[in-house]
Amino acid sequence: MNNLSPQRVMIVYRGRYHIREALDLETLAAVLRGAGRQVRFVYDPDCFGATDNVLQSALLARLLARPNRVPAAVASWEPDVILFQVLSNTYRWCLETAEHIKGQKAVPIVFMGLHPSLVPTHVMRHACVDYVIAGEMEGVVADLLEAIAGRRDVREAGSLYYRCGGEVKSTEPAKLVDLDALPLPDKDLFAPYVSHRSSYCAMVSRGCPYSCSFCEETCSKKLYGGKYFRRKSVDTVMAELAAGKQRHRFREVIFKDSYLSGNKAWLSELMGRYKKEIGAPFKCFCTVTGFDLETAQMLKDGGCYSVEFGLQTWNDEIRSKILNRRESSEDALAAFDCCSKARLRYDVDHMFNLPYESRDDHLLGVERYGQLEYLGRIKVHHLVYYPTADIVAHAMEAGDLPAGAVESLAEGHESDFYDQATGSAEHRKLVAGFAALYKVLPLLPRRVARWFAAGNRIRWLTWIPSPLMAVLQAVNALRCRDLRFAAYVSIYSRKVLHSILRSHTRSK
Repeated sequence: MNNLSPQRVMIVYRGRYHIREALDLETLAAVLRGAGRQVRFVYDPDCFGATDNVLQSALLARLLARPNRVPAAVASWEPDVILFQVLSNTYRWCLETAEHIKGQKAVPIVFMGLHPSLVPTHVMRHACVDYVIAGEMEGVVADLLEAIAGRRDVREAGSLYYRCGGEVKSTEPAKLVDLDALPLPDKDLFAPYVSHRSSYCAMVSRGCPYSCSFCEETCSKKLYGGKYFRRKSVDTVMAELAAGKQRHRFREVIFKDSYLSGNKAWLSELMGRYKKEIGAPFKCFCTVTGFDLETAQMLKDGGCYSVEFGLQTWNDEIRSKILNRRESSEDALAAFDCCSKARLRYDVDHMFNLPYESRDDHLLGVERYGQLEYLGRIKVHHLVYYPTADIVAHAMEAGDLPAGAVESLAEGHESDFYDQATGSAEHRKLVAGFAALYKVLPLLPRRVARWFAAGNRIRWLTWIPSPLMAVLQAVNALRCRDLRFAAYVSIYSRKVLHSILRSHTRSK
């Protein structure tokens, strides 16, 4: 082993930028660079691929693919250690890439992120993975790098899975990170790939106080217990936003936290300072529970132009018994009414493929959504099963998942929540039709929406090509003055043009 800690750390990530797991890497990079280590970031945006939440196209994904991206970077830069940020829907890709690297170079490989944290022993079955960080990584990586260099015992690093004498061993869970003690996120990490000027993404908390049966936050909470949810101080939040505003001159801020509302004293202080010191429009996520007119007005006055609520279904019984959600449909309607009174746009997350859902539930959604005055977009998702999520048991009881599903989920064989992989062929056609209808529902007169929803006509909507559906969603975003989504059409056009030009150059 070297007598110095590894100085050349490569971080590998595949997937979208606008999610927590990507933003966590910005903080990790700041921690590593602050400790004097060199960081090389290898990013596969997976444009049009399985992780793309706007437009999926197998043809365009292959056109843009660069399968040798990571191995080539390893060969040219020769890192001392490689950190993979792993999602459930990128787990197989990460394994294949790690195996390819191990065939060329004996370099320590660490898997971290949501999926390895949930099923670390499954991940360690694969010889290409040397270590798994199970949980928050910022407080663990430094100790692990010291252990890899032989300067300390690996058992002193918390939340770690490793091999010793051919057996998989684990250490005690590390303490939760003090969010206010972390450095400001290193926005240079993704700067070559995303525009922080158009939309600046910020995370001001971790976790969620609720325990929805399907949610990754609930799965993460199980690793640490009930105290997993915490927020940064307003001073810390404002320090980041002030630095971001000065450097990037952003047009809007997107708070990607699961839950920005709730603590009115904290929110009131944040909104007051945000309006005075930042002044840019912003989007955020809130919960129906506890959301009232005072909260809506506070957000509106602070500069919020859109709130996103996770409703998931209009079926109260499914929401309560299957999803473990407290709020009723009446609570949701009351929260949406508060937004309307404050003249505040809102989006709603709706989830398909829930256990025990029926066509009647989808028809109810058409009626309820059609009544909402200030509704911006209905964000359609399909239920994705995390291997340790409580909803897996409900799905097996309902017959939506086979008895051996947990093993398959642990190996990352299921699809992303922008695709659907469960149910009969007939059910999948029905869901695809209603999903398409929900995406364009705010653009349609109610009588037209009802006409499509009736009988077999709903299946006609599955014939809409994905590019056209993306354009229709962009039109709806323009209607709502949604700054980020409205820019997607031009962004994707540039990506396709870049791919064509690159392919043309290679062919010469």
